[in-house]
Amino acid sequence: MDWEYFVERAIRFFINKMKGKGDVKSWIKGTEGLTIIELTVVMGILAVMVMISIPNIGRWLPRYRLKSAVRDVASSMHLARLGAIKENRKWAIQFYVNQQGYVILSSPGADETWGTNDDIGYKGDVKPWELSARYLSDYPNVGFGDNGYGNWFDGGEVGDGVTFLNNRVEFSPDGTAGPDRLNGIVGSTYLQNNRGDASCARIRFTATGAIEVVHWDGSGWNP
Repeated sequence: MDWEYFVERAIRFFINKMKGKGDVKSWIKGTEGLTIIELTVVMGILAVMVMISIPNIGRWLPRYRLKSAVRDVASSMHLARLGAIKENRKWAIQFYVNQQGYVILSSPGADETWGTNDDIGYKGDVKPWELSARYLSDYPNVGFGDNGYGNWFDGGEVGDGVTFLNNRVEFSPDGTAGPDRLNGIVGSTYLQNNRGDASCARIRFTATGAIEVVHWDGSGWNP
């Protein structure tokens, strides 16, 4: 049984079931072709299904891109934290809000100072870190920001969407993160889309370097 024949019989079976007749046996053994009326009915049904699906896809896709972007940020944080533990030296993530991106760093370079041009990316490259940098442009209509919902742990202003001191989070060989900003919270990265959604990835406890992800559900920040 070739695929064209199988598809044809599947469509006929679907139509016959709608008419209240036909069974699996007749569907498999039938040999007559589709009529113009049957084909028209099927095409009409498919057109209606597509029209129903398009608005749902339009609402779902921006949120999917946003969540994918924030998962990428959280994964990068995990990568940096594990890199620091494995190599027994500090790693960091430097955010560049104006460029809508960030870079995963495995060394502060010869000057042993983060935030300078000789910082080394986790893939061994230096500024502009063509291999170690990540950009939100990979996720259309997603950027830094909170869509006006505010800081999720104290209700304060988020600003440019990155609350880490110097727009950088540093991971130590023991797995902790810093520098501490407020009550054990190192900082957060907020991402938003053009549909009014927002998500956040943050480092909360310096004792564990725990990485949390929350999303705005319409009334508050929740996992």
